[in-house]
Amino acid sequence: MRQFFRKLAIALVRLKINTIALISIKWAGRMALDIFRTPRKGRLREQDRTFLQGAQWETIHAEGLDIQTYLWEGTGPTILLAHGWESNSGRWRTFINVFRKKNYRIVALDAPGHGATSSNRFDAHWYALALKAVAEHFQPAFIVGHSAGGMALMYYLSEFKPAFVRGGVVIAAPCSLRRVLNNFNAVLHLSERAMQGMEIAINDQFGVPVDSFNLYDYAERNKTPGLMMYDACDEVASFAEGQKLAAIWKKSRFEGYNGLGHSMNNKAVAEEMGVFFEGVG
Repeated sequence: MRQFFRKLAIALVRLKINTIALISIKWAGRMALDIFRTPRKGRLREQDRTFLQGAQWETIHAEGLDIQTYLWEGTGPTILLAHGWESNSGRWRTFINVFRKKNYRIVALDAPGHGATSSNRFDAHWYALALKAVAEHFQPAFIVGHSAGGMALMYYLSEFKPAFVRGGVVIAAPCSLRRVLNNFNAVLHLSERAMQGMEIAINDQFGVPVDSFNLYDYAERNKTPGLMMYDACDEVASFAEGQKLAAIWKKSRFEGYNGLGHSMNNKAVAEEMGVFFEGVG
């Protein structure tokens, strides 16, 4: 029954936007962009809160946000964890359990509009600025980003070049905004005119065309050592694009998996990160 109502809701949204696109392409585009930037889930659930209660909670005020962070103290290097779209810091449970055994100091943040961080809107650029504020506060030696968190991480490392960061790990990050939009429309099935309007809205709001936001350009400017982790069964982030990204990011190496899907929420992935951290030193 839940699936039926979800499909019905998507169909009604599609009909509304596609109809408006016949009247005003810009109006339809702004409406589509609002939906695109609004997380439908990702707030803390009871099981997330239960796990995160073991951390020290601290709110950082930056970029017009109340950014929720979680700290597990340790004597080793600091690792900062940035989750993906419609998720929260509770998703790192498996990784944190592995890292705590190695006595790392661990920090996680909730993205804008996710977890316990304020706002009901999200975009990767804003996330990168939130990540910057948290990184400057905690000074991590390593930063890990999953999916949209990986996109934000690539932007942050490339544009701000933090001297205190010794390495970055990108897990299953879509390599371009174009791919993210294609994934979005694979669910909504908007008309070509409506999607054109959405591209206009993105250009109007952020001052850049859709195709200018891609991780390949960031990788060329990124001097931080990195680890790229992708799965062949991922339907959100392309395995081949991840390999291409690793080839461009000269100080990175690629680690491929098969069967973990997009979440890659697996102990073996966390253990491989530990090998990378120790190798970079």
